Amino acid sequence: MPQASLPSSPKRQYELDLLRFAAALAVVLFHYTFRGYAADGYSPIAYPELAPYTKYGYLGVELFFIISGYVILLSTYGKTVRQFFVSRVTRLYPAFWVACTLTFVVERLWGKGPADPAMASNLEASFRQYAYNMTMLQDFFGVTAIDGAYWSLSIEITFYFIISLLIGYRLIRHIDVMLVLWLGCVFVTGSLPATAPFAYLLFPQYAPYFIAGMVFQLLQQPAQRTYLRYLILFTSYHLAVQNSLAQAELLGSTYHTVFSPLVVVSIITLFYLSFMLIALRIVTLNRFAWLAWLGVVTYPLYLLHSNIAFVAFHRIGHLFNKYLLLGLTLIVMIGAAYLIHFFVERPFTKKLRSYLQQLLVQFDTWNIREPVLGDASARRGGASGGHGAAADEVSSAKH
Repeated sequence: MPQASLPSSPKRQYELDLLRFAAALAVVLFHYTFRGYAADGYSPIAYPELAPYTKYGYLGVELFFIISGYVILLSTYGKTVRQFFVSRVTRLYPAFWVACTLTFVVERLWGKGPADPAMASNLEASFRQYAYNMTMLQDFFGVTAIDGAYWSLSIEITFYFIISLLIGYRLIRHIDVMLVLWLGCVFVTGSLPATAPFAYLLFPQYAPYFIAGMVFQLLQQPAQRTYLRYLILFTSYHLAVQNSLAQAELLGSTYHTVFSPLVVVSIITLFYLSFMLIALRIVTLNRFAWLAWLGVVTYPLYLLHSNIAFVAFHRIGHLFNKYLLLGLTLIVMIGAAYLIHFFVERPFTKKLRSYLQQLLVQFDTWNIREPVLGDASARRGGASGGHGAAADEVSSAKH
């Protein structure tokens, strides 16, 4: 079984930037033109002409999860647990703190009040709720998120915890075995309630996407394309299709509509085929460096877009043509996301990284680098390796 051997300084893959932006835009349009009006009183404005198409935009989060698996595996090579922790905190928190604060302020000033019985209850927030949300761990404390879009961040954090264990116990070198075991657990825990401990830790509904992303990362080099990895990939696809169909049925009953199984499966298949083309280097967009400008905006856009816009729809939506409102909202949100990137993420990420590194320098437990597997030091059992640099991902979603 070949070891995973990855470059120490990978080039940015602009294909991922395009996919990130497409996923973010799909989620945004899903919320604005379908989900907001369909249930719970989030939006008073319906878009019946767009909804039959944009209602499938929720699957953009699944695409984010594939991207996350793809780039996070790369970020583990040459990293200690401490370094991985610092890289994730500095990537996620600066933009999140600003977006969470802005959402809180908007909900406190203009959100649901006593005179707004038709308005969604989640369009208001308390100071206690805000304090918990600023940790990004609100779901683990059983506190409602200030913005519904934050749910995917809890999945991302759980994924990072699993990856931290693999780094700490130096199991990245056995990534194939780990993925097979994870898939096996997904089969077992998939039938358990979502609140069951193992189901909560292994998130079986979304695990196939992260697993697929990691396999696609491994398949980039011809020497790493083994039958086992293709089998893992096919199994993850099978589980992803199963889970997506079950989710579509559940969402259909929630939103009183029908999600076509054919469309859902086609979209999931398109995700896998797109990544296969990228992993095998059949499709490259190296000439289109400008796509990076789309990629950098996706995370802050995802964090900002939902509840702030819904509050605006309730308060000033009646003043505009609904399509003009939709266009203006998209422009404002994308513009605000760029401002967060330039004035928050860029300057404060480095400062936060420096602060955390100084703070954590005293903690040297597990301070053993995960070697770039397949190099000479790995074969000798050495602890040194290249410093893999990860491309930015969304948490997404996702992040």
